[in-house]
Amino acid sequence: MAQSTEGFVIKGSFTGLKDSTTVFLMNESDGKTVASDIVKKGAFTLKGKIADPDLFLLGFSGFKEGVEVFIHNESVNIFGDVNDLRNAKIKGGALQEDFLSFKEKIIPYIDRLRVVGPLITSETNAAKKDSLVRDYNSLKTQALQATTLFTKSKPASPISSFLLVVMMPGMESLEDLENRYNQLQGPAKKGLYARKIEQVINESRMAQVGKVGTQAVDFTQKDVDGKPISLSSFKGKYVLVDFWASWCRPCRAENPNVVNAYNTYKQKNFTVLGVSLDQAKPNWIQAIQADNLTWTHVSDLQYWNNAVAQLYHIQSIPANMLIDPTGKIIARDLRGEDLNRKLSELLK
Repeated sequence: MAQSTEGFVIKGSFTGLKDSTTVFLMNESDGKTVASDIVKKGAFTLKGKIADPDLFLLGFSGFKEGVEVFIHNESVNIFGDVNDLRNAKIKGGALQEDFLSFKEKIIPYIDRLRVVGPLITSETNAAKKDSLVRDYNSLKTQALQATTLFTKSKPASPISSFLLVVMMPGMESLEDLENRYNQLQGPAKKGLYARKIEQVINESRMAQVGKVGTQAVDFTQKDVDGKPISLSSFKGKYVLVDFWASWCRPCRAENPNVVNAYNTYKQKNFTVLGVSLDQAKPNWIQAIQADNLTWTHVSDLQYWNNAVAQLYHIQSIPANMLIDPTGKIIARDLRGEDLNRKLSELLK
């Protein structure tokens, strides 16, 4: 592949193409034209510079069809018959060669899935619907297996990240996508499609933060003495992360229950970490003392903008989450007798 930091060059020659025909290169992601030229003696040259490897449509004025081209800043030659654009030939672009391999090995499955999917929706006979569902699931499994083979054979190709974006809706879980993406290398982990995958992974991770069954995300805030305290420093214990504030009446009413739980189980590998949504430090400290909250407390004194509260999507207080010794969240919003009952089950 002839890569160029200056940009791409596409030289084309098509039989049946009249002079003065406009040729254009359109980005299929956003529909923007990135280059154009006027045909002279059946030939044209398109030049430009593109930020990331991407899928483009080489189009001709007066023709409904075009030629799909997957390129970055490289030099390629395209030729063929304008009346048979599906069989146009492209030389010099390694990305395009990988894209053609994708079309050959993956697109047949996608096309069949697109046919079977609507049939399931419209089928009213239960037995036939079940049969179609089995066919659909079988096709999806085959498509994902083909995806695995493709990405393993081309781990550094941007087409592999493009393929993962295409197949993302059919993947079973975020972990599946993440595992596949982590196996990619070099150029495949850069560019538009890599960023899309990373965005999905990051947004999905953030949406999962704080859910029962997930690992608690570590955080650090300062205690009443200004010392940084991290959640991870309590690993190996059962920890109740308690979100509260001195100004929150329901929180203050719940505090005696938390105090009782702490005093009952603090000798049985259990502790509490208070996270306050206070703004005024004196009020925070006064409430800790008044309510006999003798465990560790942290806060950034940012009210509802408290970083830990935002991380864990806390929208009302009191709120809490119980974390086991491995760091997994095993319960949320345990109050009163529910808190005592859960701890008694765990810490007999």
